[in-house]
Amino acid sequence: MRSFSGLLLAGLIAFSTSVQASPDVDFPQPGYSYGGKVRSGPGMNFRQVGSLHEGDQILILTGTGAMMNGYEWFEIRYRNGRTGYQWGGIMCSQNPYPTIFRVCDGPRLQSNAPVQANPPVTSQPQASAGINGFTVGAVIHPGGSFNAVGNGQWQETDAQGRVSFHFQEETRDEWSVYLFDASRNVSLQLDLHRGQVLYGVGAEPKRVLYQITGSFAQAGTAQTGGVLPQPPSSTTVRYTCAEGLPLTVTYVNSGNGHAIFSIDGSPEERLEQVPSGSGSQYTNGRFTLFSKGNSATLQHPSGVDNCFE
Repeated sequence: MRSFSGLLLAGLIAFSTSVQASPDVDFPQPGYSYGGKVRSGPGMNFRQVGSLHEGDQILILTGTGAMMNGYEWFEIRYRNGRTGYQWGGIMCSQNPYPTIFRVCDGPRLQSNAPVQANPPVTSQPQASAGINGFTVGAVIHPGGSFNAVGNGQWQETDAQGRVSFHFQEETRDEWSVYLFDASRNVSLQLDLHRGQVLYGVGAEPKRVLYQITGSFAQAGTAQTGGVLPQPPSSTTVRYTCAEGLPLTVTYVNSGNGHAIFSIDGSPEERLEQVPSGSGSQYTNGRFTLFSKGNSATLQHPSGVDNCFE
Protein backbone atom coordinates (compact mmCIF):
# COMPACT_ATOMS: atom_id res chain seq x y z
CA MET A 1 0.00 0.00 0.00
CA ARG A 2 1.31 3.40 -0.90
CA SER A 3 2.00 5.85 1.88
CA PHE A 4 -0.02 9.07 2.12
CA SER A 5 3.07 11.12 1.24
CA GLY A 6 3.59 9.01 -1.86
CA LEU A 7 0.03 9.60 -2.98
CA LEU A 8 0.37 13.31 -2.32
CA LEU A 9 3.58 13.50 -4.35
CA ALA A 10 1.98 11.60 -7.21
CA GLY A 11 -0.96 13.99 -7.12
CA LEU A 12 1.28 17.03 -7.26
CA ILE A 13 3.25 15.58 -10.17
CA ALA A 14 0.03 14.80 -12.05
CA PHE A 15 -1.28 18.31 -11.45
CA SER A 16 1.94 19.97 -12.57
CA THR A 17 1.63 18.35 -15.95
CA SER A 18 -1.86 19.75 -16.48
CA VAL A 19 -1.18 23.34 -15.40
CA GLN A 20 2.03 24.95 -16.56
CA ALA A 21 4.00 27.07 -14.09
CA SER A 22 5.02 30.56 -15.05
CA PRO A 23 8.56 30.69 -16.50
CA ASP A 24 11.79 31.67 -14.73
CA VAL A 25 10.68 31.05 -11.15
CA ASP A 26 10.68 28.02 -8.90
CA PHE A 27 7.35 26.87 -7.53
CA PRO A 28 6.08 26.20 -4.98
CA GLN A 29 7.12 29.20 -2.91
CA PRO A 30 5.67 30.60 0.33
CA GLY A 31 3.70 33.80 0.51
CA TYR A 32 0.87 35.64 2.23
CA SER A 33 -2.60 36.67 1.13
CA TYR A 34 -3.99 40.16 1.59
CA GLY A 35 -7.46 38.68 1.93
CA GLY A 36 -10.21 37.95 -0.57
CA LYS A 37 -11.80 35.00 -2.30
CA VAL A 38 -10.34 31.60 -3.15
CA ARG A 39 -11.90 30.13 -6.28
CA SER A 40 -12.21 26.69 -7.87
CA GLY A 41 -10.36 27.82 -11.00
CA PRO A 42 -8.20 30.66 -12.35
CA GLY A 43 -10.77 33.40 -12.93
CA MET A 44 -13.72 35.29 -11.49
CA ASN A 45 -16.10 33.08 -13.46
CA PHE A 46 -15.20 30.12 -11.21
CA ARG A 47 -17.16 29.54 -8.00
CA GLN A 48 -15.82 30.58 -4.62
CA VAL A 49 -14.49 27.68 -2.53
CA GLY A 50 -13.01 29.63 0.39
CA SER A 51 -11.78 32.97 1.64
CA LEU A 52 -8.65 34.34 3.27
CA HIS A 53 -7.95 37.12 5.74
CA GLU A 54 -5.19 39.69 5.37
CA GLY A 55 -1.93 38.14 6.57
CA ASP A 56 -3.00 34.49 6.08
CA GLN A 57 -0.06 32.30 5.04
CA ILE A 58 -0.28 30.51 1.70
CA LEU A 59 1.90 28.25 -0.44
CA ILE A 60 1.90 29.39 -4.07
CA LEU A 61 1.93 26.12 -6.02
CA THR A 62 2.03 27.25 -9.65
CA GLY A 63 1.03 29.96 -12.07
CA THR A 64 -1.76 29.40 -14.55
CA GLY A 65 -1.09 31.96 -17.27
CA ALA A 66 -4.60 33.43 -16.74
CA MET A 67 -4.25 37.22 -16.33
CA MET A 68 -6.49 39.93 -14.86
CA ASN A 69 -5.55 43.62 -14.61
CA GLY A 70 -1.85 42.85 -15.02
CA TYR A 71 -1.64 40.07 -12.43
CA GLU A 72 -1.79 36.30 -12.87
CA TRP A 73 -4.03 33.72 -11.20
CA PHE A 74 -2.16 31.13 -9.12
CA GLU A 75 -3.01 27.78 -7.59
CA ILE A 76 -2.40 28.00 -3.85
CA ARG A 77 -2.48 25.79 -0.79
CA TYR A 78 -3.95 27.46 2.29
CA ARG A 79 -5.26 26.60 5.74
CA ASN A 80 -5.52 22.89 6.63
CA GLY A 81 -4.03 21.83 3.29
CA ARG A 82 -6.90 23.10 1.15
CA THR A 83 -6.16 24.13 -2.43
CA GLY A 84 -7.73 26.67 -4.73
CA TYR A 85 -6.93 29.66 -6.93
CA GLN A 86 -6.30 33.27 -5.99
CA TRP A 87 -5.46 36.35 -7.99
CA GLY A 88 -1.84 37.53 -7.81
CA GLY A 89 -2.95 41.12 -7.20
CA ILE A 90 -3.96 40.23 -3.64
CA MET A 91 -0.95 38.20 -2.54
CA CYS A 92 2.78 38.56 -1.94
CA SER A 93 5.55 36.01 -2.52
CA GLN A 94 8.90 35.17 -0.98
CA ASN A 95 10.69 35.91 -4.26
CA PRO A 96 9.91 38.77 -6.66
CA TYR A 97 7.71 37.87 -9.59
CA PRO A 98 6.19 40.28 -12.13
CA THR A 99 2.60 38.98 -11.94
CA ILE A 100 2.45 38.84 -8.12
CA PHE A 101 1.66 42.09 -6.29
CA ARG A 102 4.90 42.34 -4.31
CA VAL A 103 7.53 40.62 -2.19
CA CYS A 104 6.61 39.64 1.39
CA ASP A 105 8.36 40.49 4.62
CA GLY A 106 6.58 37.96 6.81
CA PRO A 107 2.86 38.86 6.83
CA ARG A 108 3.94 42.51 6.49
CA LEU A 109 4.95 44.50 3.45
CA GLN A 110 8.60 45.37 3.22
CA SER A 111 9.33 48.64 4.93
CA ASN A 112 10.63 51.47 2.75
CA ALA A 113 13.56 52.13 5.05
CA PRO A 114 15.52 49.27 6.67
CA VAL A 115 16.31 49.42 10.35
CA GLN A 116 19.76 50.86 10.93
CA ALA A 117 21.67 49.08 13.69
CA ASN A 118 24.20 51.92 13.88
CA PRO A 119 22.73 55.02 12.24
CA PRO A 120 25.16 57.73 11.22
CA VAL A 121 25.76 60.57 13.63
CA THR A 122 24.34 63.86 12.41
CA SER A 123 25.50 67.33 13.30
CA GLN A 124 21.98 68.75 13.04
CA PRO A 125 20.05 69.48 16.27
CA GLN A 126 18.26 66.41 17.58
CA ALA A 127 15.19 68.20 18.96
CA SER A 128 14.01 71.79 19.08
CA ALA A 129 14.41 73.61 22.39
CA GLY A 130 11.42 73.53 24.74
CA ILE A 131 9.70 70.55 23.09
CA ASN A 132 9.30 67.27 24.97
CA GLY A 133 7.20 64.12 24.81
CA PHE A 134 4.10 65.91 26.12
CA THR A 135 4.15 68.75 23.58
CA VAL A 136 5.65 67.31 20.37
CA GLY A 137 3.49 67.08 17.24
CA ALA A 138 6.10 66.32 14.56
CA VAL A 139 9.50 64.63 14.56
CA ILE A 140 11.96 65.12 11.70
CA HIS A 141 14.65 62.60 10.68
CA PRO A 142 17.01 62.38 7.66
CA GLY A 143 14.55 60.26 5.63
CA GLY A 144 11.29 62.07 6.41
CA SER A 145 9.09 62.74 9.42
CA PHE A 146 6.42 61.49 11.85
CA ASN A 147 3.40 63.80 12.16
CA ALA A 148 0.40 63.92 14.52
CA VAL A 149 -2.77 64.37 12.44
CA GLY A 150 -5.40 64.44 15.19
CA ASN A 151 -7.43 62.02 17.32
CA GLY A 152 -4.33 60.14 18.44
CA GLN A 153 -3.33 59.29 14.85
CA TRP A 154 0.20 59.72 13.44
CA GLN A 155 1.54 59.38 9.89
CA GLU A 156 5.04 58.56 8.71
CA THR A 157 6.06 60.43 5.55
CA ASP A 158 9.11 60.09 3.34
CA ALA A 159 11.44 62.89 2.20
CA GLN A 160 8.96 63.83 -0.58
CA GLY A 161 6.07 64.15 1.89
CA ARG A 162 4.32 60.93 0.78
CA VAL A 163 2.57 58.98 3.54
CA SER A 164 4.04 55.52 4.01
CA PHE A 165 2.61 54.21 7.31
CA HIS A 166 -0.05 55.02 9.92
CA PHE A 167 0.28 54.73 13.71
CA GLN A 168 -1.95 54.98 16.78
CA GLU A 169 -0.56 56.93 19.72
CA GLU A 170 -0.54 54.74 22.83
CA THR A 171 0.90 57.01 25.51
CA ARG A 172 3.35 59.84 26.25
CA ASP A 173 5.77 60.77 28.96
CA GLU A 174 8.15 63.69 29.42
CA TRP A 175 10.78 62.04 27.21
CA SER A 176 8.86 60.17 24.51
CA VAL A 177 5.75 59.45 22.46
CA TYR A 178 4.88 55.74 21.98
CA LEU A 179 3.20 54.67 18.72
CA PHE A 180 1.81 51.35 17.44
CA ASP A 181 0.91 50.04 13.98
CA ALA A 182 -1.41 47.07 14.54
CA SER A 183 -1.38 46.06 10.85
CA ARG A 184 2.37 45.31 11.03
CA ASN A 185 2.68 44.70 14.81
CA VAL A 186 5.28 47.48 14.88
CA SER A 187 6.01 49.71 17.89
CA LEU A 188 7.85 53.04 17.74
CA GLN A 189 9.26 55.28 20.44
CA LEU A 190 9.88 58.91 19.50
CA ASP A 191 12.52 59.66 22.14
CA LEU A 192 12.97 63.45 22.33
CA HIS A 193 15.42 63.20 25.23
CA ARG A 194 17.96 61.01 23.42
CA GLY A 195 17.07 62.29 19.96
CA GLN A 196 16.25 58.87 18.51
CA VAL A 197 13.37 57.00 16.88
CA LEU A 198 13.32 53.42 18.21
CA TYR A 199 11.69 50.52 16.33
CA GLY A 200 10.49 47.08 17.43
CA VAL A 201 8.35 44.25 16.04
CA GLY A 202 6.14 42.36 18.47
CA ALA A 203 7.87 41.72 21.79
CA GLU A 204 11.40 42.10 20.42
CA PRO A 205 13.65 44.79 21.97
CA LYS A 206 13.56 48.14 20.21
CA ARG A 207 16.50 49.24 18.07
CA VAL A 208 17.51 52.65 16.78
CA LEU A 209 15.82 53.37 13.45
CA TYR A 210 16.61 57.08 12.94
CA GLN A 211 18.33 60.00 14.60
CA ILE A 212 15.94 62.89 15.27
CA THR A 213 17.10 66.07 13.53
CA GLY A 214 14.26 68.40 14.50
CA SER A 215 10.82 68.60 16.09
CA PHE A 216 7.72 70.79 16.19
CA ALA A 217 5.12 71.36 18.89
CA GLN A 218 1.59 70.15 18.29
CA ALA A 219 -1.05 72.75 17.51
CA GLY A 220 -2.23 74.77 20.47
CA THR A 221 0.94 74.44 22.60
CA ALA A 222 3.02 77.49 23.38
CA GLN A 223 6.45 76.05 22.60
CA THR A 224 9.35 77.24 20.48
CA GLY A 225 10.33 75.39 17.33
CA GLY A 226 7.13 75.94 15.35
CA VAL A 227 3.44 75.11 15.59
CA LEU A 228 1.74 72.55 13.39
CA PRO A 229 -1.33 73.73 11.48
CA GLN A 230 -4.66 72.10 12.26
CA PRO A 231 -5.36 69.23 9.86
CA PRO A 232 -7.89 70.08 7.13
CA SER A 233 -11.40 68.61 7.24
CA SER A 234 -11.33 65.12 5.75
CA THR A 235 -13.38 61.93 5.44
CA THR A 236 -11.94 58.44 5.07
CA VAL A 237 -13.97 55.84 3.16
CA ARG A 238 -13.10 52.13 2.90
CA TYR A 239 -14.26 50.37 -0.26
CA THR A 240 -14.10 46.74 -1.39
CA CYS A 241 -13.05 46.05 -5.00
CA ALA A 242 -12.81 42.89 -7.14
CA GLU A 243 -11.69 39.74 -5.30
CA GLY A 244 -12.00 41.48 -1.94
CA LEU A 245 -9.28 44.03 -2.74
CA PRO A 246 -9.44 46.84 -0.13
CA LEU A 247 -9.39 50.47 -1.30
CA THR A 248 -9.01 53.24 1.31
CA VAL A 249 -9.66 56.83 0.21
CA THR A 250 -9.32 59.97 2.31
CA TYR A 251 -11.22 62.89 0.80
CA VAL A 252 -9.73 66.21 1.93
CA ASN A 253 -11.95 69.31 1.69
CA SER A 254 -9.35 72.07 1.78
CA GLY A 255 -8.16 74.35 -1.00
CA ASN A 256 -9.34 72.94 -4.32
CA GLY A 257 -9.83 69.52 -2.68
CA HIS A 258 -7.85 66.34 -3.12
CA ALA A 259 -7.97 62.62 -2.30
CA ILE A 260 -5.34 60.27 -0.91
CA PHE A 261 -5.82 56.59 -1.71
CA SER A 262 -4.17 53.24 -1.10
CA ILE A 263 -5.32 50.00 -2.69
CA ASP A 264 -4.42 46.65 -1.15
CA GLY A 265 -1.72 48.14 1.09
CA SER A 266 0.13 49.91 -1.73
CA PRO A 267 1.94 53.22 -1.05
CA GLU A 268 -0.46 56.15 -0.81
CA GLU A 269 -1.03 58.40 -3.84
CA ARG A 270 -2.40 61.93 -3.85
CA LEU A 271 -4.98 62.90 -6.49
CA GLU A 272 -6.13 66.46 -7.16
CA GLN A 273 -9.84 67.17 -7.60
CA VAL A 274 -10.90 68.17 -11.11
CA PRO A 275 -14.28 69.24 -12.52
CA SER A 276 -16.76 66.42 -13.01
CA GLY A 277 -20.23 66.36 -14.56
CA SER A 278 -21.54 63.86 -12.00
CA GLY A 279 -20.04 62.81 -8.69
CA SER A 280 -16.43 63.69 -7.91
CA GLN A 281 -13.27 63.11 -9.94
CA TYR A 282 -9.63 63.14 -8.81
CA THR A 283 -6.47 62.51 -10.81
CA ASN A 284 -2.68 62.83 -10.87
CA GLY A 285 -2.28 61.83 -14.52
CA ARG A 286 -1.44 58.21 -13.69
CA PHE A 287 -4.40 57.32 -11.48
CA THR A 288 -7.95 58.64 -11.79
CA LEU A 289 -10.65 58.13 -9.18
CA PHE A 290 -14.39 58.67 -9.77
CA SER A 291 -16.66 58.58 -6.71
CA LYS A 292 -20.41 58.85 -6.45
CA GLY A 293 -22.66 57.70 -3.62
CA ASN A 294 -21.31 54.49 -2.09
CA SER A 295 -19.22 53.48 -5.13
CA ALA A 296 -15.84 54.41 -6.59
CA THR A 297 -14.03 53.56 -9.82
CA LEU A 298 -10.24 53.61 -9.92
CA GLN A 299 -8.48 53.81 -13.29
CA HIS A 300 -4.81 52.79 -13.17
CA PRO A 301 -2.09 51.61 -15.59
CA SER A 302 -3.16 47.96 -15.19
CA GLY A 303 -6.87 48.51 -15.79
CA VAL A 304 -10.02 49.57 -13.93
CA ASP A 305 -11.34 48.55 -10.50
CA ASN A 306 -14.98 49.05 -9.52
CA CYS A 307 -15.38 49.31 -5.76
CA PHE A 308 -18.22 49.65 -3.24
CA GLU A 309 -18.55 50.57 0.43
